[in-house]
Amino acid sequence: MTEFDEKLSGFPQYFTVVSSSMEPVLKIGDKVTATPVEIDELKAGQVVVYRRDPRYIVHRIVKIEGFVAVTAGDNVRRYDLPISVFDIVGVVKNIPARPAGSKIFRFFRALKRKVFLFLPISL
Repeated sequence: MTEFDEKLSGFPQYFTVVSSSMEPVLKIGDKVTATPVEIDELKAGQVVVYRRDPRYIVHRIVKIEGFVAVTAGDNVRRYDLPISVFDIVGVVKNIPARPAGSKIFRFFRALKRKVFLFLPISL
C-alpha cells in the first residue's frame, strides 16, 4: 500500500471501467464507487474493487474462505487467481449481489459470444 492509498483508506474511491469483463452489469466507461468494507462483511456475490499491482480490478466474489477470496468477471470464462482480502479496496454499491455463474455456464456463454461474433451479418 502506498502513502497515497493510506490517505484514501476509509473514503469512497472512484474508478472507470476499462474492460468488458463485467458486462452486462458494467460496461466500458461506466463510473463506479468503491466503498470501504470490513473484512467480515465480505461475501460471495458482491462486486468488489481490488488491487493487483499496478491495476485495480472490478470483479465479483465467487468464493471466500478465511482471508482468501476467489473472484471472476461476469463476462469471463475463468476465475481469477485467488487474492488476499486485504487487497480489496471496497465494495461497489448499487449492483445486485448474485452468484457468479458456474464454470460450465461461463464456458457456454463464452462459446455463444465467439459463435455470434464470427457469423456473417447480411443487411
